[in-house]
Amino acid sequence: MKAALFSATLVVLMAVVVQCQNPNFQQLMKQCMDETKMTEAELKEFMTGGMKSTTNENLKCYTKCLMEKQGHMVNGQFNADALLNTLRNVPQMKDKMDEITSGVNACKDLKGTNDCDTAFKITMCLKEHKTMGPHPGAQ
Repeated sequence: MKAALFSATLVVLMAVVVQCQNPNFQQLMKQCMDETKMTEAELKEFMTGGMKSTTNENLKCYTKCLMEKQGHMVNGQFNADALLNTLRNVPQMKDKMDEITSGVNACKDLKGTNDCDTAFKITMCLKEHKTMGPHPGAQ
């Protein structure tokens, strides 16, 4: 499903963790899309723009929703330890933990104008720090 590919890239580390450990990833995505009124078309537009186009609040809140459902954001606070603990159990991430930890530490204290903006800023920071390689399914 194209939405899975877009979402996996969009949410960077968080989506990788869910896909590796949660067989209900599609259901989580659907729930967050419904809750935030995010559409597959909006995700596609953002991705085809190189993840640099103007973002809207739906996209930011979609990111927050996925982070919350994975336990990586609680009450508006990014839980870096929870993310790192989860990643330690993902086989393809074990050899990259020093690099990942460095990226997470560089991004963990970012704050936005609201919880959705904070989640999005952290996600984009993780992407910029290349805390993961190509997302699952990348050719």
